[in-house]
Amino acid sequence: MIFEKYEVADVSTGYLEESDLSLLLKIHCPTRIAETDGRFGTFHRVSDDDQLFEEDLQDATRFGLSGRFVSIMRHLRAAKIPYVRFDADGGEIQGVERTDAT
Repeated sequence: MIFEKYEVADVSTGYLEESDLSLLLKIHCPTRIAETDGRFGTFHRVSDDDQLFEEDLQDATRFGLSGRFVSIMRHLRAAKIPYVRFDADGGEIQGVERTDAT
């Protein structure tokens, strides 16, 4: 079998605002597509469609997600990364200060 592979960014929730953490776990959170086992993290899509991406970010803002979340999503899109996992044990972002949200 041959599987198609997609790039996924692994980002620590330490880069998000504390107010984002409970929102990411809500099933109707914009861009959210799945959660990890035990609800320790969530996966989100980063649309490559201009209109859908902007709609997603507007929805995210209305939903209450922070400017940091929106900024990270914009940087992911610029890097052409289609998916992101936000997790307390997630990876570091070089050149960005953490907020220490976990």
